[in-house]
Amino acid sequence: MMGVLILVIDDERLLCRQLEKALSQEGYNVVSAFSAQEGIEVAIKENPAVVLLDLRLPDGDGLDVLQSLNTVLEPRPAIIIMTAHGSIETAVSAIKMGAYDFIEKPFHLDKLKVVIRNALSAMELQKDLNTVTRREQQKYGFDALIGESKAMREIIELFKKLVEADPKTILITGESGTGKGLAAKILHFNGVRAGKPFIEINCAAIPETLLESELFGYEAGAFTDAKKMKKGLFELANGGTLFLDEIGDMSLSLQAKLVKVIEERTFRRIGGTRDISVDVRVIAATNRDIKELVNKKLFRVDLYHRLNVISFEMPPLRERKEDIPLLTEYFVNHFNNELHRRITVIPDEVKEAFLNYHWPGNVRELRSTIERAVLLSEGERLNPKYIRLEESDREIRLERSESDLILKIPLGEVSLNEIEERVIKEALNLNNWNQTRTAEMLGVTREVLRYRMKKMGLLD
Repeated sequence: MMGVLILVIDDERLLCRQLEKALSQEGYNVVSAFSAQEGIEVAIKENPAVVLLDLRLPDGDGLDVLQSLNTVLEPRPAIIIMTAHGSIETAVSAIKMGAYDFIEKPFHLDKLKVVIRNALSAMELQKDLNTVTRREQQKYGFDALIGESKAMREIIELFKKLVEADPKTILITGESGTGKGLAAKILHFNGVRAGKPFIEINCAAIPETLLESELFGYEAGAFTDAKKMKKGLFELANGGTLFLDEIGDMSLSLQAKLVKVIEERTFRRIGGTRDISVDVRVIAATNRDIKELVNKKLFRVDLYHRLNVISFEMPPLRERKEDIPLLTEYFVNHFNNELHRRITVIPDEVKEAFLNYHWPGNVRELRSTIERAVLLSEGERLNPKYIRLEESDREIRLERSESDLILKIPLGEVSLNEIEERVIKEALNLNNWNQTRTAEMLGVTREVLRYRMKKMGLLD
């Protein structure tokens, strides 16, 4: 950090000369200003990394200078307040206004040097954090939600509203592979909390006892092997976002503890006796039918209502098939770069197969399917023989030929109701869930189709 510029703003000229000499010997470049107005002018001209600012100046108040410097300088310098004995309360006010630290006059030069080194280190860390944040914002911008379907346009419009409003609790539902984790990152890195932590935990992957200590932390001696205090994820995510993935798999006992945290934003570490307050946005996600879990008393109704303040469902890929060509092109280009391939041709038979497939694994399955094909293909053509789409032995499928619909029913015991339900679902998938076209395909009226769909629970 040698060679950085330090600006001293103080009307005590002797002190300024002493600081110039001492800090120059440490390798810093040092300039001085002896009034508020001169200090602001020099700061604008020189853009110092550190400012040593006296609170009492002949032509103004140091707090006013502090506010001006934080307004006109970008990046902001680390401002260290120099204050006389008895002005500590004012110095604390300066810290709240954005000063890095204060040092009380008279001070030892060695102490000041330590404060300056700490300030520069903090600035470097903040610079690194800002770089990481910008990188994540580029990675998780709104254009990361690929698609032009109505469902995706509605999701993007909703997200734009949410990042401006900064809701404290969000519930994301949707099938596995639809992009719930991506949605959580987009909401975080495009909102006011972007520069704060984003912490993710999968509630289904961790045993209940360990999950509690991960979320809330513990005090030293709270249980065997708790040698020292450990902060939980709620503390570590303070100011930012905690993403609770697969919350539908959380135990009822832990759900009860989570209710208070979400309601009051306070909790106690395991073995602790005091409440800890945090400012955390909680984003919860599940691929399970959470209303059904509530009805079966497998999920607490009070927690559901706390989480359900803002909620939305990530649409499955089969309901936005018009986005499949865009996603296919995106993933081919992505894996071309990552795997050093040069695929430029996607055969029509591959495109057709992708459009006719039901994608039970959603976007995640599409991504892995394309990754494998790009990796194994040679030349510029995506080789169809490397496309592997999973088909169940008991899958009833409805396929198109040039002039016919072909119904494939597996051998074995299959009920008439099961055949009817699967045929209707496949027909809906083939028609992108357009009820009018599906009814025409099946040779029934739209009213009859809706009656059947309602019986099967396919209508809201």
